Amino acid sequence: MSTMKLQQILDYKGITRINIENNLAPLTVEASPHGKVELLGELDLEQPYEEFSWEDCISTSFKDGVLSIEMDEVDGLESRFFSNNRSFIKILVPAEAELKVEMENLPVTFIGLANTLVVSSENAPIRIQDCHGNKRLINENGPISIKNCEGDLNIELENGPLSAEAISGASLIIDSENGPLKIREACFTNVKITNENGVIAYETLFVEDASIILSTENGVIHFVLPEDMDYELRAQTEQGKIKSRLEQPFTQENGVYVLKNGEGKTKINISSENGLIKIGEGERINLEFLKAKIEQLKESISTVSNSDDMEKVKQQFANVSNYISSRVANLKEENVKGTIVLNLAKLKAVIDDFDFNEAKDKTITEVGEHTSKIYEELLKVHEELLKNFEKFGTKFTETLHSAKHKHGFKIDGLGEYINKVINSSLIKPYLGGEMKNKEKEEVSDRSRLKILDMLEAGKITAEEAERLLTAINQE
Repeated sequence: MSTMKLQQILDYKGITRINIENNLAPLTVEASPHGKVELLGELDLEQPYEEFSWEDCISTSFKDGVLSIEMDEVDGLESRFFSNNRSFIKILVPAEAELKVEMENLPVTFIGLANTLVVSSENAPIRIQDCHGNKRLINENGPISIKNCEGDLNIELENGPLSAEAISGASLIIDSENGPLKIREACFTNVKITNENGVIAYETLFVEDASIILSTENGVIHFVLPEDMDYELRAQTEQGKIKSRLEQPFTQENGVYVLKNGEGKTKINISSENGLIKIGEGERINLEFLKAKIEQLKESISTVSNSDDMEKVKQQFANVSNYISSRVANLKEENVKGTIVLNLAKLKAVIDDFDFNEAKDKTITEVGEHTSKIYEELLKVHEELLKNFEKFGTKFTETLHSAKHKHGFKIDGLGEYINKVINSSLIKPYLGGEMKNKEKEEVSDRSRLKILDMLEAGKITAEEAERLLTAINQE
C-alpha cells in the first residue's frame, strides 16, 4: 500500500466565490488560518501507482474573482483505493468567499466557517458544525446534519433525513418529500417547514414576533415550545389527531384548534391532512448552545461601529437573557438561582451603559466575567444531577452485590433487566392494569425519537424508519 500526499496553497487575490466539485474522496472544508486557499489530501492506494499525479484528478482555475476547484475520479485509479475512509481531501478557505460545493456520493463536512454556503448533492451525507453564515442545501437522498450554527437556512430534500441542533438565524425554510426532520434548540423568527410524508420534530427556543409554519400531508408533527413564550397557536388536521400537553386548553374556530398565550405576538400554524399533531413544552438548557451564544455576543460587541450594530447587540443579549431566565425559573437551588439572576442584572447594566465610540475591551471583559459566573452555576446544576445518578447507581449496585453474596445468584445486569421488565408496555398491564394515556404517549414519544436517532446514525434506512413510525401511530 502507498500513500499519495497533497499540500498546495492557491494564493489568488480578490477571491469572492469558490466553486468546488468533488468526486475524488471524502471532503472537509475548514477556515483558513492565513486567509489563503490551501489544498491538503491523502489517497491510500492498495499498491504503488507510479504514474499517479494529482494533476490527473484535481484542476483549478481563477477568473473574475471566482476560484474553481474540480476533483475527479481517475480512470483506472478507483479500484486502487484501499478505503474511502482512509483517503481524504481538506480545503482551507478564507472567510469572505462564498462557497458553492457539488458532489454525488462522497461525504462532505464543513467545520468552523463564516462563509455563505451553497451545497448540492445526490446521495452524499452533508455535515455542518460550528458555522456562521447563510446556507442553501440541496440533497436528494443523503442525510444532512447541522449543529451549533448561525445564519439563515434554506433546505431542499427528497428522501434524506435531516438532523439539526442548536441552530439560529432569521429564516428557516425546509421543503422535504419523505425524509424525517428532527430539529432541536432552534431560534428563528421566520420558519416554514413542509414535508409530504415524513416526520417533523421541531423544538423552538424563545422567540418574539415570529412566524412558524409547519405542514405535512401524511407525516407526524411534534412541536415543542417554551412555556413562557408569547404566541398564538393554530392547529388543524383533516383525518389525523391533535394531542397537547400544554396546560392551557384549546378553543375551536371553524375546525381550527386555537391557543393564545400572552398577547399572541408569535404566530404558529400547524397543519396536517392525515397525520398526528403533538404539541408540548420544553425547558431544556443546552450549555454548549448557550456558550456559543455568549461568544457571539462578545464578538458583536468587539465589532460594533454604529447604532444598527448596537441594536443587534441588545437583541442578542435579550435572547440570551430570556433563554436563561426561562430555564432557571423553576430551579430549587436558591443560591444558584440568585447568583444567575444577579449576574444577568449586572450584565444588562453593562450592555445598557456600553458606548461603542469608546474602548470596547473593558466591556468585553465585564461581559466575560458575568457570563462565566452564569455558565459555572448552570454547570453545577448539571454536575449535581450526574452525581445523584451516580450515587443512585452505586447504591443500587452495592445492594445487588450484597444479595449476590448472601443468596448466591448471578446479578450482572439484573437491575437494568428488572427495570426493563417492570416498565415494559407488554408487562405493565399485568402489574396493575393498562397504562395511562399519558404514559402511552410518553412511550410513543421515546420510541419516535429513538427511531430518528437510529436513522441519523445510519442503523436503519429512511423506509424502515417510516414503517416503524407508522406502526407506532397505529397503536
